[in-house]
Amino acid sequence: MTAKPATPIPQPRGSHAERSAQMRQRLVDAAIACLSRLGYAATTTQVVMEEAGVSRGAMLHHFPTKVDLIIAVAEAAALHQNRSVRRRLGQIPAGLDRYMALTRATWEAICQPPALALLEIMLASRSDPALGERFPQIAQQLEADQREGVWALAKELGIGDRAAVESMVRLHVAAMRGLLIEMTFSGDRHTAEVDITLLEYHKRTLTGALLTGSSIRADADQPK
Repeated sequence: MTAKPATPIPQPRGSHAERSAQMRQRLVDAAIACLSRLGYAATTTQVVMEEAGVSRGAMLHHFPTKVDLIIAVAEAAALHQNRSVRRRLGQIPAGLDRYMALTRATWEAICQPPALALLEIMLASRSDPALGERFPQIAQQLEADQREGVWALAKELGIGDRAAVESMVRLHVAAMRGLLIEMTFSGDRHTAEVDITLLEYHKRTLTGALLTGSSIRADADQPK
C-alpha cells in the first residue's frame, strides 16, 4: 500500500512578513546600539552585522548600503523620541503641569540611546554627502512635530505668542543637544541635570510672562 504524501502544514498568514520586519528591527536596534556606543565612523555595516548576529545576506537584503540603514535608524529614533515624550506626558495632568513637564520629558528622551544615535547621524550628515542628501527631511519633520506639540500645549493654556513659543523650543532643543554632547565626553550626568533645572526655570519665567499677555518679540529686530 502506497503511503499518502504528508499534508503540508499551513504557514500562518503573514509569517514571512513578520519575520522580515523582525529582522529589519533587529538590524536597526543593533545599529542604534553601535552608534550610541561607538559613534558614526566606527559603525560600519560589518560591525552592525556582528552586533545583530546576522549574515551579510540578511543585511544586504534589508539595507543595501550603510546610508539605507542609517536613514532607517534615524526614522526609528525620531519615532522613539516622540513616543517617549508623549508617553511621559500622558502621566502628567493636563494644563500647566504638563506644559512644564515637557522640558524634563524631552531631556529624558534625548538621553536614551536612540536619541544619541540620532545626534551622531545629524553630525555625520555634514560630511557624508549621501547621508546629507536624505537626512534633513527626517530632521525637519522631527523638529516640526516638536514645535507643533509644544504649540498645542501652549494654546491650551491660553498662550497666543507662537513665535516666542517656537523660539523657546529651538533654544531648548539646541541646549539639550549641546548638553548631551558634553555629557558623552565628561560622563557627568549630574551637572547636565543641574543645567536642565536652570532651563526649566527660564521656561517658567517666560511662560509666566506669556500667560500675563506680555509681548515677547522673538525676532532679530528686537531692540537692544
